[in-house]
Amino acid sequence: MGLWADLGLPTAHAGPGRRALHRLVASAPGARVASRVVAPLDTTVRRLTRGRTATEALAGVPTVTLTTHGARTGRERQSHLLAIPCDEDLAVIGSNYGGEATPGWVHNLRADPGGVLTHHDRSVPVRARLLTGSDAEAVWDTAAAVYAGYPAYRRRAAHRTITVWLLQPAPRG
Repeated sequence: MGLWADLGLPTAHAGPGRRALHRLVASAPGARVASRVVAPLDTTVRRLTRGRTATEALAGVPTVTLTTHGARTGRERQSHLLAIPCDEDLAVIGSNYGGEATPGWVHNLRADPGGVLTHHDRSVPVRARLLTGSDAEAVWDTAAAVYAGYPAYRRRAAHRTITVWLLQPAPRG
């Protein structure tokens, strides 16, 4: 069994209303607002609902919380990310809403590829691996089917390399 099943992640379900929300958040103004509002909202909702997120409920996309260690500080850092199915495991994309900067969690994974992935009340230690070439492109294709905003993010962030990470259960021992 893979990470997707271990965490009990749902399949993405985006009807017409949710797809409209995806397009709104994918727009440049929508992404600016979402980049400031979504993480604090998800953190609050997650705390109140034992792990659920507003993003999952409103947008119909599977979300996870990735806990990493800060590249400079070593402190635990949590990031709410969209989960992209990748065989039996999952991938995450460092799009940062198509923003100028690479998200902090990417720097953290480069420094230490270990972390903990949480969905609702389930947590799994994970190991991250940077995907490149056709492996990364396959994730991009799947990501666009899960969340309509990814192609717009990719266009807006064309000035930088947006990384794609495969997350798998960490080896035991």
